Amino acid sequence: MRRPVLASMAGVILFASAARAQELIPYEVQRGESLYAIAERLLEDARRWPEVARVNRLLRPSRLQPGQRLLLPASLLKGAATSAHVEYVRGPVRADGTALRIGDAVAEGVALEVGAQGFLSLRLHDGSLLQLQANSRSKLLRLRDLPAGQRRNTLIELDKGRADASVAPQTPGSRFEVKTPLATAGVRGTRFGVSVPEAARATADVVEGRVEVQARRTVGPVAVTAGQGAVVQRNGVPVRKPLLAAPDLSGLPARVERLPGPLPLQAIPGAARYRVEIAEDEAYARIPWSAEGPFPIVLDGLADGRYHVRVRAADADDLLGAEATRALWIKTTPVPPLAQAPTPGEIVAPDHVAIACTEVPQAQAYLLQVATDPRFETLLREEQSIGHCRFELQALPLGELYWRVASLAPERDGGGLERGPFSDPSRFVVAPLPTPPRADQITTDGQQVHWTAADGYRYRVQVATDTGFGTVVQDEEVRGDRLQLSLPPRCAPYALRLQAIDANGKRSTFSPPRLVGADAVLCSGDGSPVQQSSGGPVQSGR
Repeated sequence: MRRPVLASMAGVILFASAARAQELIPYEVQRGESLYAIAERLLEDARRWPEVARVNRLLRPSRLQPGQRLLLPASLLKGAATSAHVEYVRGPVRADGTALRIGDAVAEGVALEVGAQGFLSLRLHDGSLLQLQANSRSKLLRLRDLPAGQRRNTLIELDKGRADASVAPQTPGSRFEVKTPLATAGVRGTRFGVSVPEAARATADVVEGRVEVQARRTVGPVAVTAGQGAVVQRNGVPVRKPLLAAPDLSGLPARVERLPGPLPLQAIPGAARYRVEIAEDEAYARIPWSAEGPFPIVLDGLADGRYHVRVRAADADDLLGAEATRALWIKTTPVPPLAQAPTPGEIVAPDHVAIACTEVPQAQAYLLQVATDPRFETLLREEQSIGHCRFELQALPLGELYWRVASLAPERDGGGLERGPFSDPSRFVVAPLPTPPRADQITTDGQQVHWTAADGYRYRVQVATDTGFGTVVQDEEVRGDRLQLSLPPRCAPYALRLQAIDANGKRSTFSPPRLVGADAVLCSGDGSPVQQSSGGPVQSGR
């Protein structure tokens, strides 16, 4: 039963231009039929037989001749009831209180309720597609096949929410209408939408085709064509206005690798909110995800796959604008490996850099990219490693570089390897290693060693009993250009080498070893120091 508050509202009728004229269907009178009997059998309301008589200018409706040709208004015909079929359903959707599933048949007269986050696609008896958005309440008032050919009679009631219709081409005599508390939209072979955002307002937007909007208290209809819409307020006249422009989707990536994440959409002047739909098919019949609201709109909860995205902006009257569409690939697996080396900000030498990262169970290979910028617009290297996440790089340029790695796993169809998302960029710095002092820059003076030092460097000095530095007797790091040695007297010389350390802690190679003598001692024939009675070595010259 209609609510009292709606009964007082001004009604509005929307017709497609082709459906506005009265459609007449020929009928041949059978033996023994009267107009009353024909009306009882074929008309939805038999009491409207006088309208048939008026159209056919019948003076004696009870006296018809067999074979006599009558014209029956299509709008009055009853027809045979058919059903719609659920092509797609998402979330809480009920038909007369029972949850709907894909493939279910929905009969004429069934009340439909789509809950929050819900969505329903119905394929109607004439091939048209009816879609109900979240928070909608509707009823399939009439799903009829009319007599005398492939004619259809469809009437959908929308009490609340939003209905989108892609109407199949209608044969003459067919009717397709969406009725709301404020309006009835009638079309033939077009795409349009009807919204009831609140009790005092209804809107209609036309994507393809043409409709006519007429309020009960106005003289004539207002034509609305593709790219236009109509807004009807309570007790008002239809206001025709252009739809908002289609959003620019050029900033939307063709491949999304991180979820959740905001969709990078550009604002439309005059837009109050946006509607985004992600469909599994190009016809947008199967829509597993949709959202409405102001920016940002965050995409989440979708499995990997190839989709189609459709975006429309709505103005302050809730009138949806022109649509923008494009393909979208969601690819969040296999997950990227975690970076291990170099560590973030680490300074490495240009001649050799070892890249290492964690292993991913599903991955069979890994893809490395090295670039000069964190957006990876200028690639220096791109290499693939099979089995292990390890890479060896040589001859890198000096400066800041960035690297990232993606996992490669087999494609779903059993083809080649398919890349997952890249890891977050990691930065390292390529800088030349410091150089140690040359041999001619190192001198010794007794128990002291001197060298030519560079500003800001530290130096590591090692002294060993052998040139292989297997037995180190002194190992110190100092700033400056000299070090006092603390070497016990021995007959054989010691080996000495230096290593430079820069301000970043990077170390040079060691300088070539050079031999240095200890304090002079007397040596025996076997090369060992001669001992005093006190146990100390005998110094030469004593």
